[in-house]
Amino acid sequence: MTKIVLSLLTYIFSFSIAFSAEKVEIYTYDVLPPLAFKNSQGKLTGVYVEIIKTAVSRMPNYDVKFNVVPWSRAKEETKSGKAFAILPPYFHAHDWLTDAEPKRPYIWPYSLPLFTQYDVVICNQEALYKPRVNFPYDYQGLRFVMWRGDGRAGSKFDELVADNKIKVQLVKDVKSTIPFLLKRRADCTIASKLPFAWYVKQLKKTGEYQKYDTGVILEEAEIISSNEGYLGYTDVDAEKNFPYKKDFSIKFDIEIYRLKKSGKIQEIVSKFVD
Repeated sequence: MTKIVLSLLTYIFSFSIAFSAEKVEIYTYDVLPPLAFKNSQGKLTGVYVEIIKTAVSRMPNYDVKFNVVPWSRAKEETKSGKAFAILPPYFHAHDWLTDAEPKRPYIWPYSLPLFTQYDVVICNQEALYKPRVNFPYDYQGLRFVMWRGDGRAGSKFDELVADNKIKVQLVKDVKSTIPFLLKRRADCTIASKLPFAWYVKQLKKTGEYQKYDTGVILEEAEIISSNEGYLGYTDVDAEKNFPYKKDFSIKFDIEIYRLKKSGKIQEIVSKFVD
């Protein structure tokens, strides 16, 4: 009889927690495997997504929902205070600022770092006939293909584009840059190292890569930056719209710290890159 009562109480307690859990909505994208993408079953997954799910699963007062939108819209919704949090921005407290004066970061705080991404220049080997180690100035005269809305190339690169010293063709996602390179329609691209390598691997698995048998060899020219990916919280009308923000952000960081110390985050990463 005692066991039955205890089981019933446990069930009621668990149900009560689930019923009362605060539903937290995080804006993200699904176009950058293996970091955030939809698998063959249409389910959102990836390194960042699984890190978030695992951390929040250890926070019984919260339940997470992902809202998949274009990256430009995710930024705008965070900037307007409509989105509670965005995944996975780099640190931009210095230049992602409110329109209204006095200007201040519209994302604050940022979580503990979730994962380190390396941004690289990848070129047709033929474009590397001479050393190109001083980015972006050594790349003048070349044609780049870039993911629309992606700003990882930086302001100095943008200045050379504006001065017509570098040509840029914009496409919808990272995957679309690969055929451009293989068909010699572009010389180089700038991408996050892990997603680009993942796409090449998938295209080779399906045989799609081989159909562009043009003799092009893609080569990593240089690493131009390394950046941490974070969960970033809106700091616009947050107290009014998301009164749980401080509690969630503190508890989330505690769980991320524990996941790192236990090696669990590396386990999640290994599932996608090995």
